[in-house]
Amino acid sequence: MSNAYLNLIGGLSGDMLLSSLIDAGLDPKKLSKELNKISEIDFEISVNKTERQNLKATHIDVVVNDSIKWTWPKLYKAVESSKLNEIVKERVNNCFDLLKSAEQEAHDDKNPHLHELGTSDTLVDICGFFIGIEILGIDKIYSSPIPVVPGFIKTSHGIHETLAPATKKIVEKLKVPVRYINNSSNIETITPTGMSIIGSFAYFNDSVIINTITKGSGAGTKNFKNFPNILSINIGESREKSLNQEIKCMLETNIDDMTPEHLGRFIDYSISMGALDTWITPYYGKKNRLGHKLSLLCNESDSEKFSNLIIDQTSSLGIRLFRIERLVADREIRTFNSTMGKIKIKLKFHNNELHSVKPEFEDLNRISNETGRSIISINNCLLYTSPSPRDQRGSGMPACGWKKK
Repeated sequence: MSNAYLNLIGGLSGDMLLSSLIDAGLDPKKLSKELNKISEIDFEISVNKTERQNLKATHIDVVVNDSIKWTWPKLYKAVESSKLNEIVKERVNNCFDLLKSAEQEAHDDKNPHLHELGTSDTLVDICGFFIGIEILGIDKIYSSPIPVVPGFIKTSHGIHETLAPATKKIVEKLKVPVRYINNSSNIETITPTGMSIIGSFAYFNDSVIINTITKGSGAGTKNFKNFPNILSINIGESREKSLNQEIKCMLETNIDDMTPEHLGRFIDYSISMGALDTWITPYYGKKNRLGHKLSLLCNESDSEKFSNLIIDQTSSLGIRLFRIERLVADREIRTFNSTMGKIKIKLKFHNNELHSVKPEFEDLNRISNETGRSIISINNCLLYTSPSPRDQRGSGMPACGWKKK
């Protein structure tokens, strides 16, 4: 199976996504054959080569020959009763669930009317995309931030900002990153259908390296003046990484008027509140004062929480915030039975093999207090006589050769 990356250059819609797959090599005849497994719809797909701002792309037109006015129950039933394979059905239903939930929240209505989404081309776009990635063997999709312009638009729901109400709900729910285009205004670049498709399937916050085998570009119907209404897809094999890349936040502040006791207490308290790590670095600063640099590492979503915690719990007047990349090895914590009782052991992996093992200090300390033996002797005893992860009845912890689960 392959992975893919979506570069949302100037827009996102269901027909643009489907157009990009056809441009990347999806056979329109195979696509139509699979879509015809949904017996209720009557449609035709025409494929056209076009340009947007001198960028070449494919644009499809879906001509609907039926006059069905779709409701949510009808949509679900049409997919469920179709002869589509189960993987496609599951992915389409996940997309429906996300879109329906967004429409319900946006309009405070348990049974929202589909309006613009109530024709068969919506079904063609959504089902067609998931059929397409199945045919092309795409298992995982990563996406760039969505492009949005300022201003407002007018739809059947009235006047609202350029992100339609349902689209905005999906963006807020999934914390989808947004890239703003400021040289245009009053344009809807992201449709609810397009957002629900990739929102239900794509990854926005993970970095990926892909060895591109094929690529395609899909154009939207409109031709914008200041930017190309295009998205592209790169399909290939992702490189396997021995380390996992994460995005975290580093908070720092300099403190020269708190006692070590108070600072030590903050370290324990912040970690108990969910900080990934907190530490102190001594420094020699202004007015010839000895001080401490307080550093706290946390998830991006917790940066405001811990900024407020630092201001509230220390004498700091301000905080430096850095968005950082962190490379981490795979690790697991497992509980083993030893001759001294149950103990948690951290297993570190590299290149999918066991690299090292380390008993958790809290358990070492507990056993030391219970037995009166030193932590060093307990640690050495556990490393060389505790049961093997491969076999609880074994007599030694392996140093290598054990595969990660």
